[in-house]
Amino acid sequence: MNRILLITERENDFGNLLQKNCESVTVMTPDARSFDIDAYDALCVLGGNTEEGITLNAPLRVCVEKFRATGKPLFCEFVRSIASAYIDGVLHTTHHRMVFGGRDFSVEGLAVGDVLDGHENDCIKYAFAPKNVYPILTYHDYVCAHSHIEMSDEEYRKGSCAMWKQENLLVSSFRLCNFRRARLAPRKSFEALVAAIVRFLAGENVAVDFEPPVCNYEKKTVGGAADVKEAVQRGVDWFHNAQMLNDNGRSGVQECFSHQISAKDGVQKRGSQVRADCTAEVAGAFMFQGLLSGDGEKVRMGEEMLDFIFDYFQVKEGEHKGMVRWTEVAWETCYQDDVARVLLAPLLRQHFDGTVPHFDDICAALDFLVDTTAPEGVRVMRTDLSTINARREKIMSPGRGLPSAHYNAYYHAVLLLAYRVGGDKRYLEVAERGLGHLMSLYPETRREQSETQENCRLLLPLAILYGITGKKEHYEWLCRVMEYLDAHRDPCGAVPEWDTGYKAACARNHTGECALLANNGDPVVDLLYSNNWLPLGYAYAYMATGEKRFYDAWCAIASFLLSCQIHSEDKLLDGAWTRAFDIENWESHGVPHDVGWAPCCIETGWTVGEILVGFQFMEQVEKIK
Repeated sequence: MNRILLITERENDFGNLLQKNCESVTVMTPDARSFDIDAYDALCVLGGNTEEGITLNAPLRVCVEKFRATGKPLFCEFVRSIASAYIDGVLHTTHHRMVFGGRDFSVEGLAVGDVLDGHENDCIKYAFAPKNVYPILTYHDYVCAHSHIEMSDEEYRKGSCAMWKQENLLVSSFRLCNFRRARLAPRKSFEALVAAIVRFLAGENVAVDFEPPVCNYEKKTVGGAADVKEAVQRGVDWFHNAQMLNDNGRSGVQECFSHQISAKDGVQKRGSQVRADCTAEVAGAFMFQGLLSGDGEKVRMGEEMLDFIFDYFQVKEGEHKGMVRWTEVAWETCYQDDVARVLLAPLLRQHFDGTVPHFDDICAALDFLVDTTAPEGVRVMRTDLSTINARREKIMSPGRGLPSAHYNAYYHAVLLLAYRVGGDKRYLEVAERGLGHLMSLYPETRREQSETQENCRLLLPLAILYGITGKKEHYEWLCRVMEYLDAHRDPCGAVPEWDTGYKAACARNHTGECALLANNGDPVVDLLYSNNWLPLGYAYAYMATGEKRFYDAWCAIASFLLSCQIHSEDKLLDGAWTRAFDIENWESHGVPHDVGWAPCCIETGWTVGEILVGFQFMEQVEKIK
């Protein structure tokens, strides 16, 4: 086995792996000035966990170049200058992806055209890099593929060179050394690449044994709501451990961990703004756990989160009375779907103990929305205080509302729940008209993310509608949606993304919000826009119909969600769910081009809070059935 010299400023995943799997590794910091060239058979220089990469001091550089001249293996990662190449700029690659070419460096487990995601990374652009080598990996700014793409040689070479080999010199232009803690994906692809580099340095016969990943998953099967209690507790604990609750929730809940994970050190960026919808959804998770367990402190915490929203985010007086603001930044913006998820938890509470906190405030919010709803019962995408008066007539004109479940279905759901509590027939009429309009177009509603999303969003309001009216037509609407979900459900219990004709506004987009899906049939599940709504929808449908198929579907999605809930020694992650899940590789992975909510994003409300509410609502349904 080769004797290896490792030059690195601080410990990292690659260096640890090298030392674990190779018998003779000597570690030296880059402030050294020389080393015994004859004492080593291979040299590894790692700079990816430094701020700007490693610049070898002149004496050490002379020694390294002499080593290179011996023909022994030399691997340099994120080094600012080596051989004739030196840094001439850096490509920041949050939304870029790498494609494997591999002509001059074979990697067992990687095929030409495989796609790799380096997360929030940097790629050194080298001046005077060798022109006669074929890149092992190239970066491209938009790759519409889940894990593999067919790309011409000309297209491949147009990408920025991410890894290359010239004789005995192997260079990674991007940050690779903390591949594990940065959760580079797909994991098996990066492990295959790293193993090949280890063998390049240590010898072809070296067995490479990897540490467990940062995020682990335990496949489970759910037979009822009792089986999810531990997952609920872990999910609730996550809010505390991840420090998402401002003043224990009394000042709201932070939005998320964003998708950006630094390849330098594995730190995931935090989206710390407070959103009304996220805070209220988390309130529901805490409130329902407290009601089910008799924990008054949890109930109080949930109620205080709701108090914060209704006290500070809702307009209390004037012509815009009732409007609920979107965020502390978007102060004059109102999205009705997000408002609906502010109102959902307090309205659902009636099924637990017969009370509805802030019911008058809820009705004020709904009155504001109803007053700016088009005749078909649907609203425009959003309204803003600065333009709403000038646009009011247009907003309420026939055909102006957006026939999208993404923007309207939960608005209809809370209208129906409020009617159920207070009996205001306007709410029932608008909801019935709006859902009727959507179902008259179904399945060709206006999609935002995918066809899957539209069906997942429609399940809850249609279940509530049928539970209230008992009409045959409304039951048939519910069954149509259920048939779609049944037909597309994977054996693991999830409903992967699908978009017939790729008609969704965010399909294959790369300039703003972007769907996770590249091609129908990709094994990607969305827990921000689609499957996160299913536990509550199935539970309510079971309550409204009493039909076992809805209960079985709830058990199926619950089994999947328990199986993709994160287990990690990192308390910032343990107990949470990410937006994307690849059900083939069983990890977080999908098209990463969304402007802010890409695969590794963890949303407090939309994802974690919503799933926990759906889990606990079924527990209550089982109690009252």
